[in-house]
Amino acid sequence: MALGAGDRAPTSMVRDLDGGALALPVLAAAGPAVLFIWKADCPTCHTAAHALPRLAAVAGLRVAAISQDGPAETRAFAAAHGWDRAPVDLLLDPEPWPASDALGVRATPTWILLAPGGRVEAAAEGWSREEANALAARAAALAGAPATVVSRPEDGPALRPG
Repeated sequence: MALGAGDRAPTSMVRDLDGGALALPVLAAAGPAVLFIWKADCPTCHTAAHALPRLAAVAGLRVAAISQDGPAETRAFAAAHGWDRAPVDLLLDPEPWPASDALGVRATPTWILLAPGGRVEAAAEGWSREEANALAARAAALAGAPATVVSRPEDGPALRPG
């Protein structure tokens, strides 16, 4: 399982689409952050993708979609799921996936909620509408924003393993 509540985010680096390096704890330096670790050929990642723009709409919350693919696949996936029209940070964890390994990622997608400063608040694997909405509520509370529903029954399956 991914890191658990209370663990600190590792100092591993991810890359932006232009190749710039960014340490994982920096993502939560100014406030809470949700890390969504995914792969373009993962069917469960496609199922879960609709939740990210809604999550990114929470005021004061940073959403980082960390791809295990290259820039072209990452851009295509993001465009297909509307992430390019939302404040979702697109980041890369290139093979051999050092950031994913340091985060304890065993399956995609993996969701990790970081409190301000980089401590893990919650983590989940795969897709569960109930877990996604609960994670969104916890993230909103950390950001001091109203809770939001990120997935509804009409959005697709309620549960899908990663």
